[in-house]
Amino acid sequence: NDGAGDADGAVAAAEAAAAGSAAAEAWRHGDGTYELVGEGQGINGLPPMVYGAVWNPFPGMEEFVTYGAKHIKVWRKVKVGAELRWVGEMGLRNDGLRVADCSQRNPGDPNTGEGKISAAAALAAASKTSSRPGSAAGAGAAGVSSPKPNPALSKSMTPLSKLGPASANGSRPPSRPSSAARRSLAAAAAAKPPGVGESGSKGSQVTVGGENIVSAVYVRRDVIVTGFPSGALGVWTVSHHGADGARCHPVHDAVARWTVSMAQRIVGAHEPGPRVNLNDGTTTYGGVRAMTMRADGATMLTGGADGWVHTWELADGTIAVVGRPKTDGPGKPPVERRRAVLLRKLGSSGETAGPNSFKISSPYQNEPPPAFRAIDCRPQDSSQRRAREVPYEFVMGTNKCDVWEVEYKRGIDRPPTIGVQVYGHTADLYAVASHPTDPDVFASCAEADRVFLWNANERTLARTAPVGLVGRSICFSATPVPKSQTYFPDWRPVNRKDGTACDAGHHLAVGGKFGKIAILDGVTLQPLVKLKDVGSALDDLKYCGGPRAMLAAASHDICVDVYDVHRGYTHLSRCRGHMAAVTHLDWSLPMFPHLPAERILQATCAACELLYWEPVSGEQVLENQRDARWESWTCAQGFPVMGIWEDGSDRTDVNAVDRAKSGQATFDEKTKEIVQADRCAGGLDRAGYVVTADDFGKVKLFNYPCVFNDAPYREYKGHASHAMCVRFSCDDKRVFTAGGHDRAVLQFVTRGVRCDETLPVYTPPPEPKRTWGPIDGGKAYGWIEEKGTSGGAGGSERRNRRAPPKAIAGAAAAEEALRLKREAEEAARAKEEKRLADLALGPKPSNANYGQTSAGATGTVAGLSAGIAKRDVADVDKPLTAMAAQQQPKQQPKQQQPKPRYPEQAR
Repeated sequence: NDGAGDADGAVAAAEAAAAGSAAAEAWRHGDGTYELVGEGQGINGLPPMVYGAVWNPFPGMEEFVTYGAKHIKVWRKVKVGAELRWVGEMGLRNDGLRVADCSQRNPGDPNTGEGKISAAAALAAASKTSSRPGSAAGAGAAGVSSPKPNPALSKSMTPLSKLGPASANGSRPPSRPSSAARRSLAAAAAAKPPGVGESGSKGSQVTVGGENIVSAVYVRRDVIVTGFPSGALGVWTVSHHGADGARCHPVHDAVARWTVSMAQRIVGAHEPGPRVNLNDGTTTYGGVRAMTMRADGATMLTGGADGWVHTWELADGTIAVVGRPKTDGPGKPPVERRRAVLLRKLGSSGETAGPNSFKISSPYQNEPPPAFRAIDCRPQDSSQRRAREVPYEFVMGTNKCDVWEVEYKRGIDRPPTIGVQVYGHTADLYAVASHPTDPDVFASCAEADRVFLWNANERTLARTAPVGLVGRSICFSATPVPKSQTYFPDWRPVNRKDGTACDAGHHLAVGGKFGKIAILDGVTLQPLVKLKDVGSALDDLKYCGGPRAMLAAASHDICVDVYDVHRGYTHLSRCRGHMAAVTHLDWSLPMFPHLPAERILQATCAACELLYWEPVSGEQVLENQRDARWESWTCAQGFPVMGIWEDGSDRTDVNAVDRAKSGQATFDEKTKEIVQADRCAGGLDRAGYVVTADDFGKVKLFNYPCVFNDAPYREYKGHASHAMCVRFSCDDKRVFTAGGHDRAVLQFVTRGVRCDETLPVYTPPPEPKRTWGPIDGGKAYGWIEEKGTSGGAGGSERRNRRAPPKAIAGAAAAEEALRLKREAEEAARAKEEKRLADLALGPKPSNANYGQTSAGATGTVAGLSAGIAKRDVADVDKPLTAMAAQQQPKQQPKQQQPKPRYPEQAR
């Protein structure tokens, strides 16, 4: 700190609150452009080494911190040589041997760095805390005064490596850091500290020792609080120095160099939680990965992997730390007094539902509590800032991709409402399925042991249940399956809307990543059957309609397995013949009116083969099926969808395809006939629409059938990763898409796709008024749209271009002059070469003097070329007008004809 005392801490807290509110509205007044202002090397190692970055929110602080694997680094913009660069300085003393101050398992123990305080002091400090969250005596940066230092208690500080139950009671004698730590600290003290941007003796900046840092937050202008995988918290101080080496103010003075070091470590803030797997194959604990400071600047929140959220009080004070080892003789290292922030956990023992401590349980039964990965508080609005009120609501993100919210709906004096606002998938998402009869229901499954049933109209989670396998594909039965005491004895189908019992219901099949198929009830998700015939990943599942319902499963076993649904999923056949893993399946409508159960199954594989099968016998059908009518079309290969592939596409670019139901024929089980569509798109038979999902996160809408090269389409974006699956709803009003690594399900609303819907009127935007000229300061040329024109965006969006700086404008003018100069030189050179070519193609001389004339012409060309080259080199700095005048071709003197040697030549 700059030594201004507790009052400066209060001012800093107020400045932080004002900066937070201003930052929340800053994006509204920006010009919408972004540019790279600087870059620098974080830390070498196997990615990811840098876990995150946090900007310093205090006014005037152009500073941020990055943290990650065994390091913390503070960055500032400084002048190095003749340019401004972002330079980072590594943090020191992250060796795990810092002072472990009194454990925060007891919320009444302020961590002053003085060891265990007396019971009277703890009772006095606890009595100043009210029941309201964050309401400590004298709330603010300087509201809580630290207990009076006690020299005797300072000697009882012990290293973290030897902290135990005995050390908490003070019975264990103090111990010094290990010999290795003393040697490393002594070497760091003896060496000359490097300047800004310089490296150490080994050519790289390293943190002494190391422990992973998984979260960080600025609580003061020069104080950072970090979280560790062990559940502990660390308090770091940043010291700013001027060119003379003296400490300076980080805003008002010029900072030449800075250092960051750990001042305090608070153990027991959270439990470490369960182990998690890292990308390099190792495991670690979750620890404290979520922390944020409230708008008042006096309290902060931390969320851990143990499912707890704690409120901490921030107060400025001094902390006693062990200084650098002595180099002038034997003895213990000196104890230094350092200004930092004192943290005190608010809340009483046993508090689980607020207002200061919250214990969150998993929304799913028999699962551990969620591990928090992010947390954020509600910012102050204008009325709250005027009344100096602090909003206590906050939201949290978990490792299960759920978003929780703690909200005080009935006032701050009443218990809060805690619940999940957004449910998410816990792994990569590969499959989504729409209900065949209910347009508001769809299901999804990720590479986890849980399936989700969603309400598309309300955009909420209707039901979720564990499956018992890692999901990869999902599908609803095409028609309701009748209940059977023989094959499904414990199944009681119910109606989704009113919950009444019914005689039949839809099944939901889930294919596993490592094989097996789980059959569930489509409403209650009750497990019914588990099929174990497949031993590898199942990429697709498809049900066919009645009268004989069957289930086809495409797997990486390079075959298709077919099951009889009405007979308890009896295995009928295995279709063999593909050269690679089978990826997509489709059922045809009944082939013959008198044999409604006869259908054809088509399948595509990773080798781009399209094969047809007889499902009951498993034999391959070799006849052409171009006239067959298909119940669905989800294959990426075939005549009707050959236009979806762009030029240069890889065979894996398109991940999923689905055809709309509108305009397609259906099968009526009551009449046993194929019903033709009343209306088709454009009045054409079998015409409709088809959507695709590709590796670029895009969803495209094509006409169906799509048989032309470079077929027209409409493109829609939204996924941050590969779009792995796409499905129309049963009424074609919505399109559901599943993203891979972004673990998100998006739903799009269609316009004009259904045949009974009026086509939207398309009004093309007016042609923009534009001119061709220099853009971006003259470095490139392009179309410049005039202000007030639509530019193809309806007229409401105007291209906001900033005037280029003077330096850029000067460079553009110089570049333009150089371009004109080069054009003039090229024109003069081309004209001169043309004239010389005309001279060389003159009247052909006689045989006697042909060689001499030829040699003379060649010498003239060489001389003129040398002259042009000399003139180009010598006239680089001349004005363009002088260059243009000088490079005009001069008239060459007429050459005298050589005298003839013999009279015959003269005649």
